[in-house]
Amino acid sequence: MTTTINERDEAAASAIRRHHEHLVAELDGLVAALPRSDAQSSGADGAKARLVTWARTVLGPHAAGEETTFYRAAAQTEAGRLLIAGMVAEHGVILGIVDAIESSDEPAATAAWAEALQRVFSSHAAKENDLVLPLLVAEQDTNLAELLEHMHEEAH
Repeated sequence: MTTTINERDEAAASAIRRHHEHLVAELDGLVAALPRSDAQSSGADGAKARLVTWARTVLGPHAAGEETTFYRAAAQTEAGRLLIAGMVAEHGVILGIVDAIESSDEPAATAAWAEALQRVFSSHAAKENDLVLPLLVAEQDTNLAELLEHMHEEAH
């Protein structure tokens, strides 16, 4: 039995959605580990450092990889051009929130910024899953499976 391009693209989209779920779950755990007040500040520096390190080494490279693969392809479509401009702008917002977390000196402020990161990234991932991926799967001239392979090759 041969697998059609569309079936491969649907499988790639499912893999990407699972990866996004994994990223959201990782972020949820890192945010939950942060103290919420000065009274709970034991371990605050370590929890904050883990969150910032994860954001810089996992989330940032993931966003950059999307921009050079999926986003570039989606931006070539009429339906995707403005969507992708907004998604790239959101990457800037997400990374700006990471900067705010890193520079925050008070546990309550750090926790508030981290919750903002969690909410913005969860919304962002949902838009990728519900808007960008279906656009790419439906696009006849786009091979999502190849784009995913290319993104993995660049990451290694």
